[in-house]
Amino acid sequence: MRRLLLALTVMLSGRAMTLAYISRAGGTGAGDPPIGWMLPLLGDAFIGITALGVAYLVWRGRTVLAWTLIVVWNALAIWDALSAFVVHLTVPWPSFFMLEIFGASMFFAASAMHAVCIVLLGRPTLRLAYGVAADGPSGGPTGPQRERASA
Repeated sequence: MRRLLLALTVMLSGRAMTLAYISRAGGTGAGDPPIGWMLPLLGDAFIGITALGVAYLVWRGRTVLAWTLIVVWNALAIWDALSAFVVHLTVPWPSFFMLEIFGASMFFAASAMHAVCIVLLGRPTLRLAYGVAADGPSGGPTGPQRERASA
């Protein structure tokens, strides 16, 4: 499961390609993004650039803090992708090659990949690998251990 989580995280680093468009936002050239796309472009750039650091945490991290940072990063990325969809609906950018190829489904595909990462992080094997107890990150007793401790 950790390898799948790592592969998805590395693939999501491709969101950094928006760095090429940030300086052109609001420009008048062919293919330039409307100025309304500035925040989604910055969000994608942030998610893409930080993806390699998050991938390192996926592979080598073994703490509750690492697990928390990975979950928060994925949740923030879902918000960014869905807010970009809202921008797409209100301020279209028809000449963006990703929209030409995939249409609006690209926003939901990115969100789904990040959601899969969060689901994987919720699996007991990965929670234990990061030291996250089944009932939360407190590290307290779980299941039968909790029952024995309260008896």
